Amino acid sequence: MRRFIFLSTLFLTVLCSCHLSAPRQLEKSDSENGLADERAKGFSLQMAGECFKITVNDPWQKSVNTHFTYYLRRAGAKLPENLGDTAIFTIPVRRVVCLSTTHAGFLDALDEWQSIIGISGSKYLNNLHLQQQIQDGKLAEVGNENGLFYEKLVDLKPDVVFAFGVGADVNNQLSKLKDLGIPVVMVGEYLEATPLAKAEWLRFFGAFFDKTSLADSLFQEITNQYHTIKSSVKRDEKRPGVLTGLPFKETWWMAGGASNLARLIQDAGGEYLWGANDSREAFPVSLEEVFIRAAKADFWINCGTANSLDELRQ
Repeated sequence: MRRFIFLSTLFLTVLCSCHLSAPRQLEKSDSENGLADERAKGFSLQMAGECFKITVNDPWQKSVNTHFTYYLRRAGAKLPENLGDTAIFTIPVRRVVCLSTTHAGFLDALDEWQSIIGISGSKYLNNLHLQQQIQDGKLAEVGNENGLFYEKLVDLKPDVVFAFGVGADVNNQLSKLKDLGIPVVMVGEYLEATPLAKAEWLRFFGAFFDKTSLADSLFQEITNQYHTIKSSVKRDEKRPGVLTGLPFKETWWMAGGASNLARLIQDAGGEYLWGANDSREAFPVSLEEVFIRAAKADFWINCGTANSLDELRQ
């Protein structure tokens, strides 16, 4: 049987459940440990006096030279001068709303799942703690990008709302939240080019909870395990073809060939059927083209909530 290791299993398991008791800083420079091409491009984190300065870059598809800057300070820390209307957060934050369930995975890895008081897309959660919170009425559904429950968000009084955008129209949502006095932060981890770059957003979230050392150690642990398994994949064997996703309104939005999902499949020893595409972003493919090319597929992954071929037919 051809060897095919799905690194996503490792990635999600470590991201959602790994807790280290002795946090440590990254021990080598990027050039020494081979991380230069794996580091996140969507955000930067640095010290600005006594505060953290976070800059988020181009956090939605097709955004160019779009930047958001946030300052994070511990209670009593002195802020830099002349910040104007730059968003400022006191850390650690305690009450958090996530407008993507992917954000919950990062918070769970940091042992901060209990800080989540509101979430979008609660039916897609697979975290048992959060599922129980929903059943107990302790975790609120806040709607989605097509219809946020703004009154609910105001009532929740969050310290921060972690938001995301697919396109520039998210600016309307951001403006509405700002007008209501709701503190919001853009997150664009889904646009990173590699799985490890996406995993490094642990450091982004860690800063908001004043857990930068833990976040660094988690990222290093994930990196080490990822490369260990990646190196075990036999490259001389035939690579199985992989199809991903499901159609939406007669269009199949396929992950770009330069996306972190495509890289994950490649590192795992597979051949992503649209790997020749050079985009990091999703692109539309006709159903006919998918049917023709997918005849070569050995595996079909990320097929939504369907659990069987009968459900897919329906």
